[in-house]
Amino acid sequence: MNVKAFKAYQSTNVTTAKPEKVLLMLYEGCIKFLRIAKVRMQEKKIAEKGKNLSKAIAIIAELINTLDHEVGGQLSADLENLYMFIMDKLIEANINNKVEDIEVAEKLLNTLYEAWRDVVNNPRPDGVPSPTLQPDLYETYLKSIKNQQSIEEANNKNLKNEKSSAAAVNLSAEVKPATGSMNTLSKK
Repeated sequence: MNVKAFKAYQSTNVTTAKPEKVLLMLYEGCIKFLRIAKVRMQEKKIAEKGKNLSKAIAIIAELINTLDHEVGGQLSADLENLYMFIMDKLIEANINNKVEDIEVAEKLLNTLYEAWRDVVNNPRPDGVPSPTLQPDLYETYLKSIKNQQSIEEANNKNLKNEKSSAAAVNLSAEVKPATGSMNTLSKK
């Protein structure tokens, strides 16, 4: 494969992607570099381990820089703290050559990635649980929607019955049997 063409494709792919897709690409890249760093650490290839951990830390720094604390509020602050924790774990992993620290960071990033991927690929109104990440809550949500629809249908049916009964009552109040013949009706 032509390396130059591939790099041009990757560059175009990133620059034309929507921001939420770029976010997913950042997570994917970071996780990839952590996996490579883990293997290099186990192979005792210290320079390559350090290079890949540095790339992962740079991505996490970029994730921190893109947080909008005015819009994100507490969620943004919590994400920043989590990213800082991950960076600390990766620095410790690099210094102490501990695969466990990389695994902790990788697990957290995988969890965040799955959550963001679900949000990006399955946009929902606020308050609707994720069918992928919260299947039990989502099932409960669907049941509550069905119950609400059943209640609304019953209310609509009752309303129609009440209207038809009211029309019958009003009609019978306005019509009075004529004296003499039961078959002829006259209005009052």
